Amino acid sequence: MKIIVLPEQQVAGFIFNDLERQLNRKPNSVLGMTTGSTPLTLGIYQEWVKRVNNGEIDFSKATFVNPDELVGLPENHPETYRMYMKRHLFSQIGVSNEQTLIPNSGAEDAEEECRIFELYLKELVGIDWQLMGLGLNGHIAFIEPADSIPTTTYVVKLEEVNCPRLIDLDSEKIITHAITVGLGTVFGAGSIMLAAVGEKKADIVAQALLGPVTTRVPASFLQLHSNATIVLDEGAASKLPENLLVRLN
Repeated sequence: MKIIVLPEQQVAGFIFNDLERQLNRKPNSVLGMTTGSTPLTLGIYQEWVKRVNNGEIDFSKATFVNPDELVGLPENHPETYRMYMKRHLFSQIGVSNEQTLIPNSGAEDAEEECRIFELYLKELVGIDWQLMGLGLNGHIAFIEPADSIPTTTYVVKLEEVNCPRLIDLDSEKIITHAITVGLGTVFGAGSIMLAAVGEKKADIVAQALLGPVTTRVPASFLQLHSNATIVLDEGAASKLPENLLVRLN
């Protein structure tokens, strides 16, 4: 595990450079995505859009996998992660529906959707490069703290820190569950790039990277991954010992 510290405004460029190396090695890579505030706050997806527009990178042969999705909303609902990805990335870089794999939020049987999604993952032979954020409770994807965590795709009840939250003001729909990949999918990724910034993340970063490997802090399992890179700013890294850090500023 490598822990990189650099200014927040350089995080997007650093991640892009790693992604570019991945696609140069393997143009048809399977790329694991992430949603939430991290990629937008840091300008990660905006950086990719800019580089595509400048002709610096080609995603035409890549496959994009989203490891999680909310349960109980139509697929085209604006709050689904499918629509998040379309709005913030896919529609802007010319990615077709055939290049994406995202669980169906509107599936009548969420457990069956997990089985179907797992089969598709196996057909892809795993994820080559996975981008991740870090939740304040230590979750990665929507793998929430629990006494035990499945290895394959499953339905998870979301914690209060994430949900329930109001999704649709008209129906007052509250989402309490999601579909997420299991730890086996995380460990199967060829490389993992996790980004976390700000002092509010410092405590959970320290727990995840220095504490015991435990299902109560799912991100702690990244300690065991053979090719995980953790990208932090000074605030997020403030509770880590200096000897573990690689500073690039």
